[in-house]
Amino acid sequence: MFKLLRTALACVLAFAAMTVAAGAATPDHGVVKGRTRQGRAIRLALHRDSIQIKRFTIELRCRNGSYLIDVESGFVPTRLRRGGRIRDHQVGDTDDVWIRGRLGGRVLRGAIRVHDRLGRVQCDSHWVRFHARLRG
Repeated sequence: MFKLLRTALACVLAFAAMTVAAGAATPDHGVVKGRTRQGRAIRLALHRDSIQIKRFTIELRCRNGSYLIDVESGFVPTRLRRGGRIRDHQVGDTDDVWIRGRLGGRVLRGAIRVHDRLGRVQCDSHWVRFHARLRG
């Protein structure tokens, strides 16, 4: 009797664990769209085990007192870490881009920073928070 009850209980617990895991799982691909704290668009692509910045716009303040609106694209994918965390630093010809964040379910929250050099003028966005949601 105990053996049958223990087997039935084990099956119920296993089914419950699979149901919870399936409900909390993150989809393995799609487009992630959102906005930065500056009110500008950000678009990313979610792949099975990575996320790739597709395009975003950000405002930078330059050391000479001027402002620069920068449209960034052309990034390599960033590997998703344990718990859906991302952290990356990518370098272009004149700019450096840092991203950090966490993908939880269908929502990606994080911050992005750009440092750009235009000749002798250096510009920096500092950390700008963003919120994006998986579409489709």
